[in-house]
Amino acid sequence: MKRYLRLAIALFRYSLTREMMFKANFLLWIIVEIAWFGIQLAFVEVIFANVHSVAGWTKYEMILLVGTSHLVQQAFQFVFMVNCMELPENVRTGKLDFALLQPASSQFLISVRKFDIGALVNATIGLGFAVYAIGKLNVPVGPEQAFLYSALVVNGVVIHYALMLMIVTLSFWIIRAQGLVYGYYNLFQLTRIPREAFRGGVRFFFSFVVPMLVVANYPAEVLGRDLQGWGMLWVFGLSFALLGVASLWFQFALRFYTSASS
Repeated sequence: MKRYLRLAIALFRYSLTREMMFKANFLLWIIVEIAWFGIQLAFVEVIFANVHSVAGWTKYEMILLVGTSHLVQQAFQFVFMVNCMELPENVRTGKLDFALLQPASSQFLISVRKFDIGALVNATIGLGFAVYAIGKLNVPVGPEQAFLYSALVVNGVVIHYALMLMIVTLSFWIIRAQGLVYGYYNLFQLTRIPREAFRGGVRFFFSFVVPMLVVANYPAEVLGRDLQGWGMLWVFGLSFALLGVASLWFQFALRFYTSASS
C-alpha cells in the first residue's frame, strides 16, 4: 500500500507540473466548470420561484443536493475520469502496452495515471455550496454526520469509477467506445435529482442496477434531512460489489487485448 501511495503522489506531482505549463487553459477550464455549476444553481432558483418544494425537497435542500452532486462528480473527475476516457484510445493504438509492462497493477496505472487538477478546485466549490445550504437550513451537524457524509461522498466516487471502468472495458471488443463513455457522463445529471421524484422500476433501476440515485442523494440526506445513516450500510456493500465486478471484468478483458507488437 505504501508503494502505491508513493506512486500516486508521484503521478499527482507530474500532473500538477503538466497543468502549470498551460496556466491559461487550466484557468479557463475552471471558469467553464464554474459557469456550468452556476447554470445548475440558476435552474434551481427558477424552479423555486414558482414552487415551494420538489418531491418534498425545499430550496436549500436542493442546493445541498446539487452541491453534493457536483462535489462527487468533480472528485471522480479529479482522479479517474480522464484516465477512463483515454482507455479506449490506448487499447486501439496499443499504448496500453506501457501500463502492462510496468511492475505494478495495470488497473491501478490505467486508473490514476493522470490527475485533473482543475476538477479538484471545482470540487471545493461544490463543497462550499453544500456548506452554505446547511447554514441556511440551520441543521446541526455533528462529527458523526460529517464523517458519514464524507464516507458517502467517497462511496459515490467509487460507484462512478466502477461503473465507468465496466463501460470503458468494452473497448477491448468495440473499436471506439467513446460514445458509451459520453453517454454515461450524461447520466451524471440524474445524481442531482431527488430519488423521491422517481417511482417503481425506474427508481429501483437507478438505485441498484445503475445506482445514480445513491451517489449524491444519500450524503445530502444525511446532512439536510436528518437521515439515519447507519441504516443504509448496504450502500457501501453495493459499491464494493460493483468495484469487485469491475475489476474482474477488466482482468477478463485483458485476455483479449492485442498489443501494438502482435
